[in-house]
Amino acid sequence: EPINAVYGLSTILLKILREHQPDYTAAAFDRPEPTFRDEMYKEYKAHRPPTADELISQLIRAHETFEKFGIKVVEKAGFEADDIVGTLAEKFKNEPDIKVVIFSGDKDNLQLVDDAKVFVELLRTGVSKTVTYDKALFLQDYGFAPEQLVDYKALVGDTSDNIPGVSGIGPKGATDLIKEYGSVEKMYEDIGLIPKKVLKEKLEADQANAFLSK
Repeated sequence: EPINAVYGLSTILLKILREHQPDYTAAAFDRPEPTFRDEMYKEYKAHRPPTADELISQLIRAHETFEKFGIKVVEKAGFEADDIVGTLAEKFKNEPDIKVVIFSGDKDNLQLVDDAKVFVELLRTGVSKTVTYDKALFLQDYGFAPEQLVDYKALVGDTSDNIPGVSGIGPKGATDLIKEYGSVEKMYEDIGLIPKKVLKEKLEADQANAFLSK
């Protein structure tokens, strides 16, 4: 049976346990049922190809692998793994003497970075290359605060999740708007103050998509 994904997972787990020696660990999984986002927006992730058969069988093995490592698996119908990760980070970040480290290849988790409380170790190409994001590194790379990543994505969209964003607004335009206004809500509240007519027209034309995307 194909086992390459489980082998890769085991390699990552050995690295994490060896280098970080965590006191507590949990693994979040997606479930096959539709999520609340699918109910809000039928086109959510519509462009993604179906999961390959050889990967589905390994997802079952992955659950078993975490159990063998003594790692708690957490999943909930109607929610994505990212929702669970975010919930656990928020729940435990204010516990005394606890530092939350999220291991993920998904940059969406960077919105959870929170000073000395929550860090994201972003898996790049393979297990050997990871980048640990704190607030300072995020600010350096993005130019705005981690919690504003959701506003950024609301403007530029996200092709991998089929999130529309605002048509015609790219990374630079979105970054400039966030630096100036802070959030999507504030942007539309002060839309009359935006000096560039073309930018204002784009925002007005796609207001519904901006809020849906956020």
